Amino acid sequence: MEGVEISALPAMVVNPFAPPPPGRDEPHHGVDIAQRDAQTQISLEGLRVQAVLPGRVAAAIDDRFPYGNALIIETLKSDLPEDLQAELPSPAPTPEARSPLTCPEVPQNLAGELENESLYLMYAHLKEPPDLPAGARVSCGQTLGAIGSSGNALNPHLHLEARVGPAGVSFSSLGHYDARLTPEEMANYCYWRISGWFRLVDPFLILGLNP
Repeated sequence: MEGVEISALPAMVVNPFAPPPPGRDEPHHGVDIAQRDAQTQISLEGLRVQAVLPGRVAAAIDDRFPYGNALIIETLKSDLPEDLQAELPSPAPTPEARSPLTCPEVPQNLAGELENESLYLMYAHLKEPPDLPAGARVSCGQTLGAIGSSGNALNPHLHLEARVGPAGVSFSSLGHYDARLTPEEMANYCYWRISGWFRLVDPFLILGLNP
């Protein structure tokens, strides 16, 4: 975040990483970070969000529940430091357990993507819709937007979510829990969130904040 040392982020956590069992959508797939007023401790919006790693925009999501305005940025696993690569989940997908989610049967195109893997970082609940299109290149530290409260956010915060999955995947959009969403958007949500093809990583591992 703009003007914030990485070492200060743990003190800004308002909802920690709490990975669910396979196939479940709760308790918490990422980590929520907020800037708070020093006196009132009320979360504030507007702090600029910066890219953790360089990469490619895999999804630019425009106000879809529950993530709101969000970006997913892909970094090839082979481009990461070797010590970080060694700590990421193994290539085998996590078996999917029975889930209460409605997951429409929309075919996912994985052709040519399973030979390599990537790290995907999601930046969610941004204040404004992303102005970066899918496929755009992003540099480390580039401003992606600002902390907001779009989607399922009671207070302004950044939801940072990290996953390892097949390389080269792009999502036109994704979301769930809203009857206005298309079957494709709900299928994409299930694919990203609970299918096991995209395996959760603690975002603080990527930031080097884990003990």
